[in-house]
Amino acid sequence: MKDTTKYVGLDVSKEKIAVAIADEGRNEPRYLGMISNTPNSIR
Repeated sequence: MKDTTKYVGLDVSKEKIAVAIADEGRNEPRYLGMISNTPNSIR
């Protein structure tokens, strides 16, 4: 099994969190979408 590194970016505001992920060696991150800034959504 090969280990890979992933980078997670979170842009946090009071109501929403934008989520993006980038793979090691990849040029641009992938935008995954928005979630609510609540404990249940974060889980």
